[in-house]
Amino acid sequence: KQLCLCAAASFALRLSPTDLSSCPPCGRCPIPKPAARGRRQGQDWGKSDQRLLQAVENNDVARVASLIAHKGLVPTKLDPEGKSAFHLAAMRGAAGCLEVMLAQGADVMSTDGAGYNALHLAAKYGHPECLKQLLEASCVVDIEDSSGWTALHHAAAGGCLSCSKLLCSFKAHMNPRDRSGATPLIIAAQMCHTDLCRLLLQQGAATNDQDLQGRTALMLACEGGSPETVEVLLQGGAQLSITDALGQDATHYGALTGDKLILQLLHESARRSSPPSASLEEDSGEASSQVGIRNP
Repeated sequence: KQLCLCAAASFALRLSPTDLSSCPPCGRCPIPKPAARGRRQGQDWGKSDQRLLQAVENNDVARVASLIAHKGLVPTKLDPEGKSAFHLAAMRGAAGCLEVMLAQGADVMSTDGAGYNALHLAAKYGHPECLKQLLEASCVVDIEDSSGWTALHHAAAGGCLSCSKLLCSFKAHMNPRDRSGATPLIIAAQMCHTDLCRLLLQQGAATNDQDLQGRTALMLACEGGSPETVEVLLQGGAQLSITDALGQDATHYGALTGDKLILQLLHESARRSSPPSASLEEDSGEASSQVGIRNP
């Protein structure tokens, strides 16, 4: 619990809980109290607010416009569950409703009870039209949610190619890291979204970035058992020699899945990247062993 300085002092004096129910008369507490989950201070949820939320749920653009105009409602006000009409429109892809609320001056940077803004939700649920509206309304393209994910992280996780292309066109940063150190490319590879990995690489994503566990996009694509994604990453310059925090490389991850095509791709890539002398020695060794077998 957050206590004011006086209440903290009272606690140090071992006073009873009832003595701590209110601050001593020394003025307003200097430490702000957090608002209840899903609400903001001073925002009481009413019947008209619920009607606006329902109108968005029904994608009733005329009703949304009427309620805002005649009731003076705030579209970004949160209900007890942390939802607002504005965030719901982005989540549902209700572009018409979103357009009305943006025209009425809705705060594009406001967040819901989970810490997402409308841009995150539009990207997460794959609604490029809503995404474009928000970006054109000056929503910051690289703003992070409470987990450190940008809209591009969400688009990568959902595999939405059109949303990702749109974010790239608005100059989204290609290599932002979330709290686990994962970039959008790492997320896309983990989800085995091959086309999205290809797009991110074409847009300049760093192929060999590692998360906080030392894992690369290639390792996670191998672990996910997607030879198509592995091939795209190898073509994009993924390195086999990188190891994670436990000292394991991409070949180890590939062996865990037992996918023969992945192992073949990794082996061929290793042969191409090895020095010519090493390749000659390897070929010579193979030839010698074959001769030895034929001539005991």
